[in-house]
Amino acid sequence: MKPQIVNAKMNRMFLRSRIVKISVLAAIVFSMVMMTGYSKFRSSVFITDNGITKEVKTNENDVYEILRSEKYTLGEEDRITYTKDSSGEGHITIHRAFDVMITADGDTRSVTVIGGTVADILEKANIRLSDTDKVTPELETEVNAETKIEVTRIRYLDRTVNEEIPFETEYQDDPNIKKGVEEELTAGETGVRAVQMRDTYINNKLEKTERVSDTVTKQPVTRVIKRGTAVVSVYNKPLGAPYNPYLPDYVELENGVPKNYVEKISNVKSTAYNAPERYNAELDAYVPIPVGTASGRKAQVGVVAVNPNDIPYGSELYIVSPDGTVYGYAIAADTGLGMMDGTVPVDVFMASIADACRWGVHYVDIYVLSVGNG
Repeated sequence: MKPQIVNAKMNRMFLRSRIVKISVLAAIVFSMVMMTGYSKFRSSVFITDNGITKEVKTNENDVYEILRSEKYTLGEEDRITYTKDSSGEGHITIHRAFDVMITADGDTRSVTVIGGTVADILEKANIRLSDTDKVTPELETEVNAETKIEVTRIRYLDRTVNEEIPFETEYQDDPNIKKGVEEELTAGETGVRAVQMRDTYINNKLEKTERVSDTVTKQPVTRVIKRGTAVVSVYNKPLGAPYNPYLPDYVELENGVPKNYVEKISNVKSTAYNAPERYNAELDAYVPIPVGTASGRKAQVGVVAVNPNDIPYGSELYIVSPDGTVYGYAIAADTGLGMMDGTVPVDVFMASIADACRWGVHYVDIYVLSVGNG
């Protein structure tokens, strides 16, 4: 019987040993499985913030939980992007928001963004642009924290202004009209010019005004005036002065010149001469000493020297200078070397040396009223 008891005890001992071995093996296997699983389900995630990248190991799939676990905080305007590469590694990029200063419409304010172009920032700020506005920097420029955007409002206002064009005045000199007398032949009229003006406003302030174009809508009309050049004062007065011949009744003047005449000799040179003088107590003045002329007439005011071959002695003349000086009625009665050689067509007699000097050399028109018989 004893061998049977021993065998039973031995069997129980072997059984216990196998149970222990199995338990230990199971524990070892469980531990290996747990360690393998832990290693298998933890992965690498790379977090980039402000240009600095950090690698973390996690088996968390929620991006925000990963960031919280790593003590990353996000601002209200911050944004994140998440990508996973072919090896299964995750990449989290934090895009930090920054302020961009905008000056527009007299106000400066900041706009919080995470990037974009100047055009994007203006759109976010609800700032509308016209075709003429200027933006600095340019709209396509990528912004950063140092960017300052300035909007310059430029507005053009075109307007039309009517300007008067002054008329010109044209004078027509007429030696047959007394000096100082004017007659309007054509009334002057102002013209009109339509001028296109452009006002440039920068930020609602007028900066400049420029002339763009102009068009004459009405031509001015020139005023035409006829004016007299004949001097009223006549040196050889027809009445009143000593030694002056009487102006014949048949000689009728119109605007300072004879109305009727036989011939007109225009714009010829004239000089002046006089006779020796002596004092006249009755007149209380120096008067020429009576002397004779080539024709036998007495030399006195109203007697002129000529070339008798051209103007016979005894011819009645009326002498007027185009500059307005008038000698007046005269008788061709004398001659001289200048007249005979044609240098001076007429030499007029003056009452004094002073008058002769004042006359000097004058260009005159000679109106032949009648032709003498020599």
